[in-house]
Amino acid sequence: MESKYYLDFLRDLLSLDEALRTEASNRVEDFVNLLSDTQARVTGDLVAMLAPHANSRVALEALLHALSDLDGCGKLDEVNLSPLAEIPGSAIHVEHRDYMEEFVPRIMGASNGTME
Repeated sequence: MESKYYLDFLRDLLSLDEALRTEASNRVEDFVNLLSDTQARVTGDLVAMLAPHANSRVALEALLHALSDLDGCGKLDEVNLSPLAEIPGSAIHVEHRDYMEEFVPRIMGASNGTME
């Protein structure tokens, strides 16, 4: 993906406006195949770090879905998912469970210092 568009995306993903952050998370699906390996890793690491701080169920679902989109294209292998372990159990609702179950081996592998 061209650097200019990628930087615009990162700005949206880091916006103080949660609606803009959620919309940016949802856009990952649209361009996941255009990301270089480095862009995919940075995006995945950033999304994983943002997830524990999502303020709504919708925002958390969008972030987890973005990670799933990266995974579906084989671009999640180098991403550190250990921050997902910081998501409070009370924040994980039915719409988040499948994502979290999918990521548990990687979350645990990352927290042990290895990536699976």
